Amino acid sequence: MKFADARQVRARVEAHAEPMRLTGARRHVLTAVLALLCGWSRVTDDTVRLAQIVEAAAGACGRRYDLKTVGRALAALAAAGVITYVPACGRGRHAQIGIDPRFLGDIVPLERDSQGRVIAESVTFSAGDSSYKPNSYLPTLRSSSGRLAARRPRAVDVRPHDVRMVLSQLPAVFASLSGRLRWCLGREIRNRLAAGFEPEQILAVLDAPLPDHVERPWRLALWRLTHNMPGAGPRLAPLQRAWDRREAARAAQAHAAETTRWRDAVVTAAGEKNLDRVLAAVRARLGTTTPDESRALAHAGRMAMREYPGQELSAALEQWVQALAPEAPSAPDPDLAAESLVFAGGQGMCVACEAAAGVERDALPLRSVVCDACWTVLAPPELVSPELGVCA
Repeated sequence: MKFADARQVRARVEAHAEPMRLTGARRHVLTAVLALLCGWSRVTDDTVRLAQIVEAAAGACGRRYDLKTVGRALAALAAAGVITYVPACGRGRHAQIGIDPRFLGDIVPLERDSQGRVIAESVTFSAGDSSYKPNSYLPTLRSSSGRLAARRPRAVDVRPHDVRMVLSQLPAVFASLSGRLRWCLGREIRNRLAAGFEPEQILAVLDAPLPDHVERPWRLALWRLTHNMPGAGPRLAPLQRAWDRREAARAAQAHAAETTRWRDAVVTAAGEKNLDRVLAAVRARLGTTTPDESRALAHAGRMAMREYPGQELSAALEQWVQALAPEAPSAPDPDLAAESLVFAGGQGMCVACEAAAGVERDALPLRSVVCDACWTVLAPPELVSPELGVCA
């Protein structure tokens, strides 16, 4: 389809997916699918491998999802009517993805033959090459500096002099290898240098004591390099640790910004006077205290929208709080007479409200325990001291 049509289709799909509030793998997989289809002015693609979507999603968000996660995300998007997805069935087969037909509207895709190739005569918006000998080589693809910086360092620059130096100082049993095996050994040495190891470390591993009889020196050298030099070397490991620290700081900053955004939304939706009810509902839901009120409010907003989808945050939050917030303790009934406390018993706790510690009242026949607040309300006036509000 035309470039303008591709932009229009992409805008339609993104506008339809915005109210769905896609998160995680679904949002990143949809972005990758739109980049693979609309980015190349295609409506469908029947030669897709899930690894392509994994790479496209990793280039956009920096996270490499598992193939099963990508497959589930594609199936969920297809069930939601955003895309069409036919998984690959069989060894060596390809999946088929496409834009849902309802987003195409008046856009007419290119005509194709029975083998799926575009019929050149049906293309009206792209003229043929005027050169008698068109260039068959594609331009060199260059990665942007931003994408390179978003990747974790996996190798360091290798100086050719280091490879030649290691090969020139090999032990005699490895130096006598044939030309082909010597080339293979040089490739393995270069891989260890790219992993950040120093030439002296490689020579120390290869120059270790040899067994009495060596039948395959190449296999021995490969085994030593593989088992004695795993992971990253001293040149690459600091770069990876620095990248990990930057990514952890970036993730923490993004998490803090997301928490602040949800907290502000909850404060706006519930109001300052209802924040105590929201925090009480969070404590009732989690069964523990909430030392960080900002995170607790943000968590309440997310849980409310998850349990009551399709509603405004204020309405969902109100329903969620009403379902979880503990009921406030009711005040003691002033109509309760003092005679009703005669047959009540208890040790330490008030027999009226059962919420506060009380003292034994000598005015009651059974010396029941009643707190001062309930006694001032329930006791007869002649038993209450006007100065202290307790039994005279």
